[in-house]
Amino acid sequence: MGGCCSCFDGISGGKHGNPSDHQSTEMTSRNSASGIPPATHGISRNMSSPTIQIQGHKVSGSGLALANIPIEQDAAYWEWHVSLPGLPRPSPEEEEDDDFHDVQMNGDDSSGNNDDDDPYALKFGVATRKDRIFYKSLENVEEEVVSSRDDGTFLMRSIPDLRHGDVIGVAVQQSDLPMIQMLLNGEPLMECTINRFRGMVFPAVYIPPGAGGEGDRLEDSDEGVSLRVEFDEDNFKEMSPHARFGPLLAARGII
Repeated sequence: MGGCCSCFDGISGGKHGNPSDHQSTEMTSRNSASGIPPATHGISRNMSSPTIQIQGHKVSGSGLALANIPIEQDAAYWEWHVSLPGLPRPSPEEEEDDDFHDVQMNGDDSSGNNDDDDPYALKFGVATRKDRIFYKSLENVEEEVVSSRDDGTFLMRSIPDLRHGDVIGVAVQQSDLPMIQMLLNGEPLMECTINRFRGMVFPAVYIPPGAGGEGDRLEDSDEGVSLRVEFDEDNFKEMSPHARFGPLLAARGII
């Protein structure tokens, strides 16, 4: 699966032959001419959980974190780079002897897997716009009864057992059949595909409270996992699944 995808990308996808540079320059020039400061990529403080810590493009802590640029183009790709120094990636031999990345679905799953299997699994995808009122309302909901529709992660999927240096790629297409695809270190995670979504959405990640190393869950996840979001094509570590998935354009900033 990975080999076919890589071969295809080597011909027409990923970092080469992308027409988005001209579109981005045109949009920036138009905003500058009208006196509107050009939008910049980053993590939105106002739309992210109060328990999320933000340092540039790096997030840690716990809760939901949203980028400040909505997805307005037909197809976009970005990456999350995982930092978890206490849990390095095993050797290829060790990896073959264990199932390190059993992907979990958000919601019903015929295999019986659900979020209860690993409450520390990080979630990736997109989210609709959030505000302080949304996070305040969560304080009044019992943790046991919070669903993915309640906590803002309905358009996200869990990827458990991540290791230091893992790369989560997210590819979103909005034309024809709206779809969200996840990739782990360049390999498509077909179980994580999300079909048919509507409305304005933003790149998002969810870090559950206590997320840390396997067998060493932390009360303070500041000492555990941290993630860096990359929107710059030059900093991508993997190829996008197709040439049409260009880097997210900063067409306009919401927050």
